[in-house]
Amino acid sequence: MRDVSFPLRDFRMPSGLRVVVEQDSRAPMVAMVAVVGTGGASDPAGQEGMAHLVEHLAFRSRHVGSASVWTRMEELGAGHVNAITSLDYTAYQTVAPKESLAALVRLEGQRLSAPLAGVTPEVFAVEREVVRNELRESSEAAFTKEDSTVMSAAAQSSEQSYWRPVNGTHASLSAITLAEAQRFARRHYRPDNVTIVIAGDLDLVEVEAVLLDNLPPEWMVPGVPLALTPRVPDVSKPEHVPRAASLMLMEHESTVNFPELIISWVLPRSFDEASAMHDFVRMSMERSMWGAQRADPDIASVSTRLVSGTRASMLVVRVALFQGDSPRRTAERVLDRVYSTWAQFVHPKGVLGRENEFQTLRRGVVTGMVLESEDLLARTTRRAELTHFMLDARAYSRMQKALLSLDGGKLTDFAYQWLQRASAHTVLVRPGGQGSTTVSAPAAALPELSSEMPTGRITPSMLSALSSPVRSLKLDNGMEVLLVPRPGLPVVRVGAVLAGGATYGAKPGVAEMARLGAYRESSFAGDESHWGLHSWSDMRRDHQRFEMSGTSGNIGNILAVLAEQLSSTRTSLGSVIYLQEQVVPWLKMLDSEPRERATRELMRALYGDHVYGYVVKGEELENVSDGEARAWIREVYRPANTVVVIAGEFDPRTVEPLVHELLGSWRHGAPTAVKVPVAPPLPAPGPLSPLSITRPGASQSRLQVACRLPTATPEAEARYALMAELLSMRTFDQVRSRQGASYGFSSRAWVGRGGASHLLVEGVVDSRLLVQSAKEVQAAFTSLAEHLDAAELERARSRRLAKQAVDFISSAQWVEALLVARVRGFTPESLARRPAYLQAVTVDALKEEFRGCLQRWVVGVVADEGQARATLRALSAD
Repeated sequence: MRDVSFPLRDFRMPSGLRVVVEQDSRAPMVAMVAVVGTGGASDPAGQEGMAHLVEHLAFRSRHVGSASVWTRMEELGAGHVNAITSLDYTAYQTVAPKESLAALVRLEGQRLSAPLAGVTPEVFAVEREVVRNELRESSEAAFTKEDSTVMSAAAQSSEQSYWRPVNGTHASLSAITLAEAQRFARRHYRPDNVTIVIAGDLDLVEVEAVLLDNLPPEWMVPGVPLALTPRVPDVSKPEHVPRAASLMLMEHESTVNFPELIISWVLPRSFDEASAMHDFVRMSMERSMWGAQRADPDIASVSTRLVSGTRASMLVVRVALFQGDSPRRTAERVLDRVYSTWAQFVHPKGVLGRENEFQTLRRGVVTGMVLESEDLLARTTRRAELTHFMLDARAYSRMQKALLSLDGGKLTDFAYQWLQRASAHTVLVRPGGQGSTTVSAPAAALPELSSEMPTGRITPSMLSALSSPVRSLKLDNGMEVLLVPRPGLPVVRVGAVLAGGATYGAKPGVAEMARLGAYRESSFAGDESHWGLHSWSDMRRDHQRFEMSGTSGNIGNILAVLAEQLSSTRTSLGSVIYLQEQVVPWLKMLDSEPRERATRELMRALYGDHVYGYVVKGEELENVSDGEARAWIREVYRPANTVVVIAGEFDPRTVEPLVHELLGSWRHGAPTAVKVPVAPPLPAPGPLSPLSITRPGASQSRLQVACRLPTATPEAEARYALMAELLSMRTFDQVRSRQGASYGFSSRAWVGRGGASHLLVEGVVDSRLLVQSAKEVQAAFTSLAEHLDAAELERARSRRLAKQAVDFISSAQWVEALLVARVRGFTPESLARRPAYLQAVTVDALKEEFRGCLQRWVVGVVADEGQARATLRALSAD
């Protein structure tokens, strides 16, 4: 595998600021990530959440009489804007067209040097409410989320600052004032505490003038670069790793629907070469936890994650339980599995098998490293984090080399030192906790600022993002294969769809049973792990999907494994029995979860008795036999029902023969795809269709507003995308930015196989503001149907094109978009024409679509009964 590094320039300023610039000309975009060395660990005692709140407020800042940073980012054509507050740092991420580089550097410099400039007490109060809603969403209303405060307190010593919740608590947020936030920003947002990494389509020579002309003059004074003190504490291991003679089980109540076990271990710090081991440990744990799930019938699912820090890190295993009647027994079985993962056998064959397992794991980690390199934003973020803390612009490459140098012995030694049973901290989280404690009244809504409306700038880079050539092959067996060569990095991504999906089948639940119980009967081409491939599969409403990614040198192996996966997929009586005994009970429990119930009722209200009105229920899988699941697989898994997309760095002259040989050899079934579901007629115009799911005492409520749309074409899909964008703009501006009533809403248009379509707006809001927020969403629909103007349309068009340009930097998006287009029945060429379709949409056409929406819209509310009734009553009255 060849080198995946890019040309760099490293600028170290006398002020202490460091700027690293990386040239990557694969797409006409630039990514900028700024790391500030302050995070939750820097929060003053009693004011936890300070760093995170300052991060939010930095987007609301205004410099030299300008509009807010949010608005200016949009004006620049930024297609991705986000920020992350971690334990030790805050990272600001932006991806924009290359034409905007100079303006982006100027804007980022202004934000970093004065992050709270122009923030008024009124804006401060509203944004603090946004943070409160994020806190509620992550620790109260979100389903099966652990209480981070309890978990962190269990895993870290009281001397360390990591026990503090990064998002704060309602009490600590209330204790923060604007003046204190300003003092915090002045203390930490200094040039010697900031690292900026810029990567993308830029000139390494010309960029120096861009930096000098646009960063704050006081940050760019000439002279000798400042010698910085180390940013990582001089400790080789955490100060305190308590050990217990027997399993210590803490219990805690929270607003979760099902019990969970949280098992965690303190690990050494991250952000140095030795921490390359952490990725191996996490992946090994993920691979082994399936054994624990099979050994204990009370385990519904297991997941792992890594929490990184400069003083210590933490490995967390979350175990979702069915009942939680014997949590100590379950925890012991999980810990048994952890031990068996690392145990070395005395027998030489055991040692050899362990080393082979490590080499398999190593291939997967190395491939993941290369795949991360293809993702412009992920690579830029990782380089910024490592450069900031390791004080070396080449730290990203050093970390890659450290990964390559690890061996099985080092992994086992690490596990024996850090993952002992006595070092594990276990917390049982049971349902029963209350919602948020009472806090002050919601902040007063801010006035509308019409001057904040961006002009809707469209750059050439936005219009050329979808210009890669696509070659279409039709194989003799009826399979369609699309080739998208994209040189630049030795990465290939392959995706396959089989038409049908969760709604296809003669019996309810048969598709889901087939998905869960399917396995690959033969492995002559080897397992994915043998070649370091990353793979996943998914079933959506109208299709089944498989995706594999790996290095370009393995493209033949990818195609061979995929061909065998498709041609030898089977199920068995044993698989079905296991699922009905072990998995179906968990699915039946999920059926009662409010969000699942809301989705089922919404789809039924939109599509009635049509197949798309159906959402599978766990109880339906009890009545599916192994014969019915096998019949579904035989019908759906056939070449003529399959589309494959190959995107990445490859030579089509080499790959095309492999496609014919490996994919073309699959012979099975009828020479046509499964039947396309005809889009149902639109509902007759009528009043609002209200849906209500009761969630007693909820501090946050879920609001869904949806309407059916006419049968989709590529041109209509562009209209629907702009409708969703307009609603995203309105809900963000009105519900989040002005009221602080929600952390955010999402708006999207769904188009299914056969053209059935609907528009959905949904979000989680402060229950106290549910009625007002719902009326704002209703007003957005009404206003867009009556008063949409050209300026607002141009803004939406620019935003949609900007996001599209960012998405298509990666080959993964090419696979996704082409597979979805073919499922919908659109030609591959329609993808290249998407920018033109978006530009052709008119104000009048959108007004007509919104007017139609208002005649057939559905509103769903998940809330306390009284709030739900009041909301639906208020909407029906208008």
